[in-house]
Amino acid sequence: MTSTGPKKGSRTDPSWKYGVEVEVPGEGEKKGYKYIKCNFCSRVIKGGVKRMKEHLACTHKDVAPCQSVPLEVKNEIIQFLKNFQNNKHAYQRNFEEAVNNGAYFGSGSGIPPSEGMTSCPGGSDRGIRGPMDRFVENKRDDVDVNAKQTPTSAKEHRNQVCADIGRFFFENGIPFNCARSPSYYSMVRSIGNYGRGLKPPSMHEMSNWVLKEEVKTTTKIVDDIKATWKTTGVSLLSDGWSDIRNRSLINFLVNNPHGTVFLKTVDASDCVKDAKKLFKLLDDVIEEIGEDIVVQVVTDNASAYKAAGNLLMEKRKSLYWTPCAAHSIDLMLEKIGELPQQKNALLKAKKVSTFIHNHQWVLCLTRKFANKDLLRPAATRFATAFLTLESMYELKQPLQMMFASKEWASCAWAKRSEGKAVKTIIMDERTFWPSVVYSIKTTKPLVHVLRLVDGETTPAMGFIYGAMDEAKEKIAKNLNEEVSSYKEIWDIIDAKWEQQLHRDLHATAYYLNPRFRWSTNVSNHPEIKRGLYNCMARMLKDPATITKVDNQLQAYKYKRGLFGFTSSLSTYQTRPPIQWWDSYGDEVPELQAFAIRVLGLTCSASACERNWSTFNQVHTKRRNRLSTSKMNDLVYIMYNRRLKYNFIKKLSLKDEEDPLIVEDVPSDDEWIVDPENEEDEDSLSVEANDAIEDEGQSSGSLKRKSIHVDLEEEDDSDYEYDGGAFVMDHVS
Repeated sequence: MTSTGPKKGSRTDPSWKYGVEVEVPGEGEKKGYKYIKCNFCSRVIKGGVKRMKEHLACTHKDVAPCQSVPLEVKNEIIQFLKNFQNNKHAYQRNFEEAVNNGAYFGSGSGIPPSEGMTSCPGGSDRGIRGPMDRFVENKRDDVDVNAKQTPTSAKEHRNQVCADIGRFFFENGIPFNCARSPSYYSMVRSIGNYGRGLKPPSMHEMSNWVLKEEVKTTTKIVDDIKATWKTTGVSLLSDGWSDIRNRSLINFLVNNPHGTVFLKTVDASDCVKDAKKLFKLLDDVIEEIGEDIVVQVVTDNASAYKAAGNLLMEKRKSLYWTPCAAHSIDLMLEKIGELPQQKNALLKAKKVSTFIHNHQWVLCLTRKFANKDLLRPAATRFATAFLTLESMYELKQPLQMMFASKEWASCAWAKRSEGKAVKTIIMDERTFWPSVVYSIKTTKPLVHVLRLVDGETTPAMGFIYGAMDEAKEKIAKNLNEEVSSYKEIWDIIDAKWEQQLHRDLHATAYYLNPRFRWSTNVSNHPEIKRGLYNCMARMLKDPATITKVDNQLQAYKYKRGLFGFTSSLSTYQTRPPIQWWDSYGDEVPELQAFAIRVLGLTCSASACERNWSTFNQVHTKRRNRLSTSKMNDLVYIMYNRRLKYNFIKKLSLKDEEDPLIVEDVPSDDEWIVDPENEEDEDSLSVEANDAIEDEGQSSGSLKRKSIHVDLEEEDDSDYEYDGGAFVMDHVS
């Protein structure tokens, strides 16, 4: 029996700290079968790290317990197993909910079959397979003489079915990652529940009654969200973009704490630079939704939109126009990136990232040493350039080890000028790495604010004012409180914040958020009270209501009534502000309604831009002859379904997952851990790394992770559309 030890950096499971892999003569060569020797009792555990954890946790499950394990180690492993199971079950529950929400047949949803849908009363009448079917030949008149012999086992039968499904994907150019869609699982499950004899829907059925039924189902999702609009108020989100034919299109969406709804898209090529025409367009949409429902309109910071927003506020006296916070913060970061030290770090980091990702062999070597991918900057988000710096700083040691390794020294790239230049950058401890550290220190707090407004796991309006103040203070602290060091950074932030982004709504939400109002570090700047009373005068209008709200503010300020209850005082730091007000604001109903309308607002129009690819999937050359109504229906279904899935996905994001870099559509070749697989991620990662070494192929990363350096942390395709301006409109 010989000890091999874990490969450095490739095994993160906690049980490897308390055991070592050993080889058993005659058996150690079995693929995937590991023998681990316990450091405490010297017992050799067969079966891998999963069984080793059971041994250390003394669960008596599949293995004898360790008699010598220290109590703290035992508790650590027990907690790890508990967390692993909780995460696994949570993932399964979320996925099953998504599948059930999208299913028709056998889902228990109560949706009756529409006209034309075949109805069969019993399972046996449909010929559902049983245990004897493998041994009985099914005689049919239309037997294919070239067909394969009837499979004799469940595994063979499944393989044949999978081959047929795969053929459908291959022949129609469907991306492999579509198999991750809950609707794909719903479809396959419904077909299986129906059994043999199902007549597939024809093209005519798909484009008529099936499409109409899905529009009805999607409309129900939209209506459920619309029912909450009057209570919470809404934000009208507008975002302009250009398609492959250089048409200027504007997406309109409606957001509240219960989700985002796609309203319509308008071809605004003739008015995108004209403030008056933009004002008319926005005003018509507000009239359609209802002026009493819309609290704010969020657009980007272009001068035409700013002028249109001011015109809108002059006409609609009860609502606000606010620029997109994510766009504004991204502009701050872009301006900071132009400073000499940041620019030097960003240019060199980009050169390194481009070199590594443009050469497959170098990328594989990087993954071998780092066991993860180096993050690449995205063209549409400047913030990701700084995330690339953080990623590079995290991988500093592996990158330096790679360029100092024999593998690098013996490769062709080590002798070329570009390879030598990249190595010089990575080994530069005098200028490059200090500039990287400086860039991270001066931008990390702003990236944190961007995550806050972009992630939207809870409405960000109640947090952005305080978050911006905290970001400035953290930057000053990171630079040792030296005014000369941070003043230039502060000036850039203030120029965008004071002149463009800051609005009365932000100050009001800060005052109404108990996390800040009841904090010992609460800001008492006069602009906060000024913003509060300006907002009350604009949104409430009625003098009697304003007086009531003003009086009720005293109960909130001094924690009287329900605000002073133990449960209120113990939850205001952790519960989302809008939920907290819903629970404890009943004694001040006018103030409660006002607070909910303000604290439930979003700060970003990111929901618009993240779904541009939806239009490209519909408006393709192959679908160019679809009628306008069918094309509108397809966009309506795809957009609102994706918004619903994204909303659920954001709510279930783990702490280590970064909303700025989690992609909606992963690569076809992405390595994903199967939630139903009993193996640990650790063994899969080893297998993935082995595949790189054995096959010389890129495996990607097992699972996309966020980048941590003490940080608190689209695609376009050609299409044509004849018919001038198009409007997708389903929300009245």
